[in-house]
Formats: sequence, structure tokens, C-alpha cells
Amino acid sequence: MSMEEIILHPVPMHNDAVSITNEGFSKAETSADERVDEGNVQSVAASEKRSRCCYLYWPQVSRILAVAVLGLMLWGGAVSKLGSMASPQGQLFQIGALAITAYLAGWLISFLQLPSLLGMMLAGIALRNVGFVVLTGGYLHVAATLRQMALVVILLRAGLELDPSALKRLGTMVLRLAIGPAVVEAVAVAVFAYFLLDLPWIWGFLLGAVLAAVSPEVVIPLLCNLQTKGSYGKAKGIPTIVIAAASFDDIVAISAFGVLLNIATSTGDLKTTIIRCPVGLAIGSLCGLAIGLFLRYVPYQDDTRVTMLRTLLLAAGGMFLMFGSATIGYEGAGPLACIITSFVASNGWRLTGKQAAERNFELLYTIIQPIQFGLIGIEINLFVLEGRMVGLGVVSLLASLAVRIAASIVVAAGGNLNWKEKFFVSFAWFPKATVQAAIGPVALDEVRKMHLEEYEAYATTVLIIAVLSILITAPVGAILITVLGTRLLEKEEQ
Repeated sequence: MSMEEIILHPVPMHNDAVSITNEGFSKAETSADERVDEGNVQSVAASEKRSRCCYLYWPQVSRILAVAVLGLMLWGGAVSKLGSMASPQGQLFQIGALAITAYLAGWLISFLQLPSLLGMMLAGIALRNVGFVVLTGGYLHVAATLRQMALVVILLRAGLELDPSALKRLGTMVLRLAIGPAVVEAVAVAVFAYFLLDLPWIWGFLLGAVLAAVSPEVVIPLLCNLQTKGSYGKAKGIPTIVIAAASFDDIVAISAFGVLLNIATSTGDLKTTIIRCPVGLAIGSLCGLAIGLFLRYVPYQDDTRVTMLRTLLLAAGGMFLMFGSATIGYEGAGPLACIITSFVASNGWRLTGKQAAERNFELLYTIIQPIQFGLIGIEINLFVLEGRMVGLGVVSLLASLAVRIAASIVVAAGGNLNWKEKFFVSFAWFPKATVQAAIGPVALDEVRKMHLEEYEAYATTVLIIAVLSILITAPVGAILITVLGTRLLEKEEQ
């Protein structure tokens, strides 16, 4: 074939060849697209994973960031206004740094499923013993006042959480469990303190009143967790029994503490002091009843600002009762008056109004809690602690707890609880925390205020044993309630 024919008559291409060629290009393009899509999917998956991680941890991180920024802003304002008083060398700065550090320590220790107050107290102990926070002069009075304010918030919350219907429904069981074991434990503590810690009898009973109180702040969340897992013990009302008895137990312990503190720090005639104690309780009861009835009706329940006004009035009334009773010489009247005020007032409100006030005081306590436990921690100087006293204090604490557990089992007899449930109820009051933190330092503050140097060693011993009770029983009690609850209580069938 000539060149001319080839040009004029080209060889035709077969359709199969064309299709094969196109198919090859198409497969190549498809595989390239698939690789691109696979890369995009992996990139999107990685991005979503990062987003999920950020979403999971951002609430906690943002809260810490908010607290840190708030602290910096407040410090900046304080430095601008107060100058050297708020500088890093000033004691006002130390209190602020203590509060923030205690909050962060509490947040961190909560990841171990332990009460946050442990971290807060340990932060205070650490800052004191490295020499960062050492309060002197007028700031000791500031610290005492802040602790008293925290106590007022705790007492008002206790009154708000009291449930009169539970008391009516459960009858004498709650009262027996609230009073019997607490009294037995207080007496046991006094005996051990007298023979092992060399405390006078009156200071031993004062320590007993401090240690006899149960911590609702630890017990209630743990019981709620058991209810979430499977309504353990709900059929027989065990959570209600424990919570109600714990609340009344605190009232008994705090009221007894106020009376015993008056006697222990009195410089007058003992007979006169003893006569003044029931007078103080009567004054506290009447004042609490009067203010509580007033707050039932003022402000009006349909006021658009009713919750805010009730919260402010309750808080202000509690401060007035606590500080006012101390001013007139009846320190024991204040705590009882605070509890009665919030109890009487809240039980005349609508349910939604009571719950709103409880949420407000819960928020208020969240704010003041790091300050309270941090300030307690700085009272513990590890360099002057005697190992013998700490060891004997732990022995006294554990021995008195064993006596209380036995008393609780005996007191619970006669009800509809089986032996496993009685055993759980007796251990449910093991944790000590909030009340011990609130009233543990009060005796030392009072002794310092009255310049009773001869009693300062006794008051310091009371505080040290109170702190030991928190450090030991709060984590151990939390573990016991969690473990024993699922093993000793019956799970309610859904």
C-alpha cells in the first residue's frame, strides 16, 4: 500500500479498543477519586474525634478558665484600690490565692470519685506548710468571720432540706436513729479523749459533739447514685431514713456543741452558765420561729423577684442571728435559730419556691466552700504536730466510730429492716466532713477572741481531731457506701 493510500484510507479503530481505553481512564479516575474520598473521610473522622474530645472536656476546662479569669479580674481591681494590701506579699492576696487553689484541688480530686472538700482542705494544709499562706493580726479575725459565714450557709441549707412529711411517715425510727447513735458516739469520744488525749471532760464532750454529726454533703450524693444504678433500698425507704436522720442528727450535734462551747469557754460561775444554756436555746428557738413565720409571707409568693428576695432575706437573717447571738453572749442560740428559720419559712412556700431557694443556697455554698475548707487547712501546722497525739487521736476516732456502728444496729432493731439493711444504715453515717469543717474551728476562734490562752491547746486539739476525722472518714465512708449499697440493699425491680 502506497503512502498516499494510507493517508487517504486510514485504518479504522475498533470500538472495543476505544471502550477499553476509556474504561482504563475511567478506572484510573475512579481510584483517584476513591483515594481522595478516603482521605477526606479520615480527615473528617479525625476532626470529629478532636471535636468530641473538645466537647467532652471543654465544660470543665471553661469552668476553670472562668474561675481563673474571675480571680485575676478581682485581684486586679483589689490591687488598683488597695495597693500593697492586695499585692502578692499581702495577706488579702494569700486568701484569694488560697480560695482559687482550693477550688482547683477539689476539682482534681473529684476525678478520683472522692469528695472535693478533701482536695480543698489538703490544698490549705499544703499552702500553710510551704509558707505561702500564714495569716496574722486582723486577718485571723477575717478568717474566723468567713468560716462563720460558711457555717450560716450550711445551717440554712440543713433547715431547707428537712422534710417534715418524712418524719411523719417514718415515725420514731428517724428520731431514734438521729439521737441515739449520736449521743452514744459523743459519750464514747469524751471517754477516749479524757483518757487518751488528756482533754478535760467538758472539752471531751465538746469534741464528741463535733464528731457526732454526719455529713449530708457526702452521704446524699452517694445515696442518689445508688438510686440511679437500681433504686437500691428504695422499697423500704432506706435512703429517706438515712437522709432524714442525718439532718436531725446534725441539729442535735450542733445545738449540743453551742451549749457545751458556752460552758467550756465561760469565765463565770458554772451554775449560772448551765442555767443560761436552756435560756439560749429558748431564745434561738423563738427568734428562729418569728423570723421564719415572717419569711413565709414576706415577700408575696407571686412577686416576680420572690426567689431572689427570699434568698437574700434568709442569708441576711442567718447572719444576723449568728452574729447577734454571739454579741449578747448566747453563742449557742445562733445555730439553732438559723436551722429553725429556714425550716419554718420554707415549709410555708410552694414546692417550686422551696426548690429554687435550695438551688440558690447550693450555688452560694459552692462559692464559699473552697474558702471554708482552705481556711481550715491553713490551721494545721505539720511541723508542730505531735505524732503521739495524732496516733491517739486516730485511735479515739476509730474506736468511737465502732461504738456508734454498734449503737446504730441496736437502735434500728424493731423496725422492718433485715440485718443487712441495718448493717448498711449503720455504715451510711460513717463520713464526717461538712459539719466538722464548720464547727471544728469555732472553739479555737472563740478562745482567741476571748484571749483564753489557757484553753488554746484544748481548742487546737479539737480542730486537729476534726480535720483527721474528715481526712479519714470522708473517703473511706464514700467507698463503703458505694460498695456495701449494691451488696446489702435489695434492688427494686422495674
